[in-house]
Amino acid sequence: MSIATLPLTDTDALRGLADAVACEVVLPEHPDYDLLRRVWNADIDRYPAAIVRCTSAQDVSAALTWCVENAAPVTVRGGGHNLAGTAVADDAVLIDTALLNQVVFDTEAGTVTVGAGCRWGDVDRPAAELGVAVPAGVVSHTGVAGLTLGGGFGYLARMYGATVDHVVEIEVVVADGRILTASATSNPELFWALKGAGHNYGIATRFVYRYVPLPGLATVRQALYAASDRKALLSYFAEWGLNAPANQGTYVRLLRAPEYWSQIPAEHRGEPIISVATVFYGDPADEPAATAPLFEQAAPIYESLRTMPHVTLQHATDDEFRYGVAHYWKHTFLSELSPEAIDTIIENADAYTGRALNSSAHIAHQLMCPFEIIAGSRTPRDSSNDSTAGVGAPFAANIGADWEYPGEKPPLVAWAKAFDEALAPYRKGTYINFTSVAGDEAVARSVYGDKYDRLVSVKKEYDPGNVFARGLVDLSDNAGDLA
Repeated sequence: MSIATLPLTDTDALRGLADAVACEVVLPEHPDYDLLRRVWNADIDRYPAAIVRCTSAQDVSAALTWCVENAAPVTVRGGGHNLAGTAVADDAVLIDTALLNQVVFDTEAGTVTVGAGCRWGDVDRPAAELGVAVPAGVVSHTGVAGLTLGGGFGYLARMYGATVDHVVEIEVVVADGRILTASATSNPELFWALKGAGHNYGIATRFVYRYVPLPGLATVRQALYAASDRKALLSYFAEWGLNAPANQGTYVRLLRAPEYWSQIPAEHRGEPIISVATVFYGDPADEPAATAPLFEQAAPIYESLRTMPHVTLQHATDDEFRYGVAHYWKHTFLSELSPEAIDTIIENADAYTGRALNSSAHIAHQLMCPFEIIAGSRTPRDSSNDSTAGVGAPFAANIGADWEYPGEKPPLVAWAKAFDEALAPYRKGTYINFTSVAGDEAVARSVYGDKYDRLVSVKKEYDPGNVFARGLVDLSDNAGDLA
């Protein structure tokens, strides 16, 4: 046990917290406090009363038990990538799992055990050496725990499904301090709830995943097109993207070309454009025939083609989504991409009030932009074994407002909210990991639909006092009384 602050100026209560745990407790006077309280979204700037740097599930249990007994509010940090910043709150105790960062492969069982403090890069790198992967994410510094507990999808989703489809077991500390194993056979209702709404039920400390074989190299083709080609490309993508083979993902983004993108003709710099990118796994020789129909719909103003290992792809846009940028995002799953929806998307994307914040003159295949839409599949994903809502819908659309200076924020947030409202008629659920606002009971009903009542029932069993009240949506005991 140690209190990591010099000089010692904490209250008697926080001295009690330090006595209750066997790990370091960081207080505001410590030189590392500001670094440890920071999260990925630079818009979040909050000051916890203390940061508990847990090194074991037992540390998590002891810290949580102390907080409950002393009525201290709790937040939980894994990777710190959550857009809404639920990992940190003013005057709360932040239970930090970053030091729970072991990754252990069991090649006989075909599984990997991952500590809740890991980022996905910690998993991807050793997995690549074995020729395997856990389907998850598109940025290597995304936290394992947060992405998994919200469902999780990335480049391999069309082939292998969501991250939660590969979870075998979760070790979790629940509200009364018990360290439980949740799986299909042990605490199965809790296991079901953790896989999609997991932020509301406890503190995950360890995950066991079943990994998959790598499906070959990833070939990434990208082309940029003029604004006049947007409607035709989106209309073709609406059918073609869903019918693409499972080993191919298709990503379309609307943005205003940065003035410094010297690779594109001068007349298109600073003007609206559309980016089309495909990620094809397998023999690179098979890629041109698979992707050509989409790219032949218009004459590109820029083209690129790269073939790389999956692990390289997973790190390829880390700097585009770097720390230090502020974000406000909205997300919606779409059941279809109708002509009316396309008109709505183009109109609202053109109304974006922000600046291009891409990291350099390099044109990445994935970049910060006002609007992104990803093609899913015509075959619905079976989500009966988890609590996800919408993951696996035909289309996933993300509205992104990004800025560096406080004065830029108000018009961008207003723009994102208006865009989200305009897409409401076409909505089929929300990806909870891509929402910038923690919701209430009404939001929970909207997000989780017919799974809501079951989630509330699990909440009553494992967290009747609503200790984890800072989840992304409110599934507390009172929620069941809403009409």
